[in-house]
Amino acid sequence: MTVVDRTRARLGLAVVCAAHFLIGADGLSVAIALPHLQRTFDAELIDVQWTLTGYGVVFGSFMLLGGRLGDLYGRRRLLTGGMLLFAAGSLLAGLAPVLGLLITGRVLQGLGAAAAVPAALALIGSLYPPGPARTRALSLLAAMVTVGVMSGLVIGGMVIGWLGWRWLFLLMAVPSLIAAAGAPHVLPETPALRDTKPDVLGAVLVSTGLIALLYGLTSIEHNGLVAARPLLSLAIGAALLTGFVAWERRTPVPLLRFDILRVRSLRAGSFGIGANGVAFTSTVYAGTLYLQDGLGYTPIQAAFAVLPIDAVAFVIALIAAPIVRRSPRTILSACFLLTAAALLWLARTPVPANYLTDLMAPLVILGVSLTLVFIITTHQAVADVHPDDKGIASGIYETANHLLGGAVGVAVYATIVATVANETGDPNGYRAAFLASAGLVIAFGCAAVTLSAPRGRTP
Repeated sequence: MTVVDRTRARLGLAVVCAAHFLIGADGLSVAIALPHLQRTFDAELIDVQWTLTGYGVVFGSFMLLGGRLGDLYGRRRLLTGGMLLFAAGSLLAGLAPVLGLLITGRVLQGLGAAAAVPAALALIGSLYPPGPARTRALSLLAAMVTVGVMSGLVIGGMVIGWLGWRWLFLLMAVPSLIAAAGAPHVLPETPALRDTKPDVLGAVLVSTGLIALLYGLTSIEHNGLVAARPLLSLAIGAALLTGFVAWERRTPVPLLRFDILRVRSLRAGSFGIGANGVAFTSTVYAGTLYLQDGLGYTPIQAAFAVLPIDAVAFVIALIAAPIVRRSPRTILSACFLLTAAALLWLARTPVPANYLTDLMAPLVILGVSLTLVFIITTHQAVADVHPDDKGIASGIYETANHLLGGAVGVAVYATIVATVANETGDPNGYRAAFLASAGLVIAFGCAAVTLSAPRGRTP
């Protein structure tokens, strides 16, 4: 690389990291605002929950389409458009007079994020060739994602405490517009496959199918497992996804070519990031509810209480590049075990709690394990796929992350917390959520380690 190329690559990486930081900061930071949204709109938790679930459902459901559109029409174009849509959704959510419009704004944010995130990840490969420079770039991206989410909690707690929850959304619009304006000047545009048409029917089938499934999961909390509404929604979702598989196998230009799923490294990375997603979501969702409702923390106190993940993750990401190249499979195995152990530690949920021993210690462990897994699996996701398919590969990877970790995770944990509380009369159902998360981490982690490259094959 020349000096000019290196400078341009660094500026491009800054835009990619900024996009991930903003989306990460906004994604789950709303969890800390849920009690305030309940009071503002005089709504039940299951209703305001859709500010999280609606965002996560759309984000996860349209990720495959976003990744494929980046392959077809240019990833820089998708990143720019996605950030503009994200900014529009932020403004609508912040100004919404009723809960329905707030959820609509969150849906627009989810659509923008679904376009921007796969494009951003795929653009890393365009900025840096395989080797140490790309590994360092992925490490920095891992730091920005984690710091974004956790800083979002801190900033969210401060903004809610000082300015009110509306500014949590309004303040996201300006940096999103800046990122969109800077992308065309510093990011390379990937070749567009203009002769290929997007698979509209496939996108509709998979997106509506996932939405129906997630709506069914969420409505279990309010209606019960054997009620007509969740069962009907789950059945419709399963039918639509079955139709999606059948259509993809027969259409000449599918949204998702199933042969790409034969790439072991992509499957390994997707299972691994799925494990990370369910662990992180339980920590943020169940953890912040436990801190506020169980221990009586204010939003600002709750945000600062989980800050150790942020600080540790940032340090680990900066020094991880030479570590993860040595034996990624062994590191993954150790990290999944550490993550499960930390979740079991958090599952004790004592009231009152000693911050250092009951909270900070497992959060530090999570900061180490989640960051290392993110770096390794991010490389795995795109390492062995054809350059023309890096967008859809990124979409598959990010779908596993944000669908399992975000939408499904929130829906499952919300249902668990409410169900345990209703059946036992104990409002602190957070223990069950942490236990479920630990079990899912072990299951997904075993799949990721089994599919990972043998010792000696390094990022």
